[in-house]
Amino acid sequence: MKTRLIFQVTMFGCMICFPFLSFSQEPKEAEIKKRVQEYENAYNSGDAKATAAIYAEYGSHTYANGMIDRGRLEIEKGLTESLSGPMKGTQIKITPNVIQFPADNVAIEEASFVLTGLKMPDGTAVPAIKGFCLAVYKKQQKEWFAVTVQCMVPLTPPN
Repeated sequence: MKTRLIFQVTMFGCMICFPFLSFSQEPKEAEIKKRVQEYENAYNSGDAKATAAIYAEYGSHTYANGMIDRGRLEIEKGLTESLSGPMKGTQIKITPNVIQFPADNVAIEEASFVLTGLKMPDGTAVPAIKGFCLAVYKKQQKEWFAVTVQCMVPLTPPN
């Protein structure tokens, strides 16, 4: 009888603890995905200020062309120039592929993206650009901010 009671208590404890341990990152992962969606929405509406607001004050963004903007103000300035110039009217779709949490307040996100709507100076449409980004987020005062985002577009191998 005593062994059975110990077994039942142990099983009940496992039912309570293990789901908590295995799903404890789901709310954080949802918060990162929400932040990515906020970035995507702001970018797609051409709002450089709202797009840059996703970054930490000291954040950085390395673009696929190798350019780097450091600090939220520089990121906003670069986005303002791009979204009113060569990137005007472009749309981005970001898909978080893997999100890891090496610490409670740090997230690493591996994502793929597709950029559409880019045009050559003569107005000719450019095919969709597909690439990858690696982003590090830090939670500050209950909100996640991008500390660094590094993007790349793989070269198409020759035929």
